[in-house]
Amino acid sequence: MTHPRLSIDALSSFNWSFDQDLALWRELDVRYAGLLISKIADDIPGKMQRLLDAGIRPSTIVTGGFDLADRGSWEQTRVLLKAIIDAVETAGGGTAYMTPGRTTGAPWSEVLDTFAEAVAPSVAYARDHDVRLAFEPSLRTDVSFVNTLRDAVDVCERTGLGLIVDFGNCWMERDLAEVLQRAAPHIALVQICDVVIGGNGRPPPGGRVHIGEGELPVQRLIQDVIATGYKGPFDLEVLGPVIEAEGYDSAIRRGVKLASAFLTEAGV
Repeated sequence: MTHPRLSIDALSSFNWSFDQDLALWRELDVRYAGLLISKIADDIPGKMQRLLDAGIRPSTIVTGGFDLADRGSWEQTRVLLKAIIDAVETAGGGTAYMTPGRTTGAPWSEVLDTFAEAVAPSVAYARDHDVRLAFEPSLRTDVSFVNTLRDAVDVCERTGLGLIVDFGNCWMERDLAEVLQRAAPHIALVQICDVVIGGNGRPPPGGRVHIGEGELPVQRLIQDVIATGYKGPFDLEVLGPVIEAEGYDSAIRRGVKLASAFLTEAGV
């Protein structure tokens, strides 16, 4: 049985269509799903309504971020964010999220100034529409100048954005439980996964595998999140070569079963 607070992220079936995702989500009786803008952009209102008709709420809608080096592109990004925020509002509220964009090469504090300027109108629009606009700090420097939760909290306090906590990006951080407590007021969504640290004959460092089949202390990480008072969904994000090799249908079904068991054992 799928845990009631488990969300399945559409990134887990990246090459599937929205129709394929929805069919499996309905069969698995999930209550939340993380949507990719690339799969719903052709008909955001229609696909959102189909999701709601299936009894599924969006845990988030994921889109790209700002090109911080190109001010001329910012308004186009804001228009897309507005459409996403409107869709989330229609679904009864929740989160929309993005990556903050790669560095411009300026000192970090100056890049933050630029990002704060770029995102301010979208943050204000989301707040006025009871939607939490959030961002994900990432180890991928091509999409994010914010690479740790510690820095992410500073960004939240400066911009008013919410925070996406992804175990795959933060599990190695120093004093993570304490950082999560500091981040607690800003946490908009928690993404769960497992990874291998890497080695000969294994997936590369950071390669993702099924919950419980990697090397992360997933149960402890879930408990650390619970201790912050977080009440939202846990978004399952399984992806990468191991998942692709298994096939989306099998991988997602197995991932949902494993993740549901972990959440139940953790007392979520």
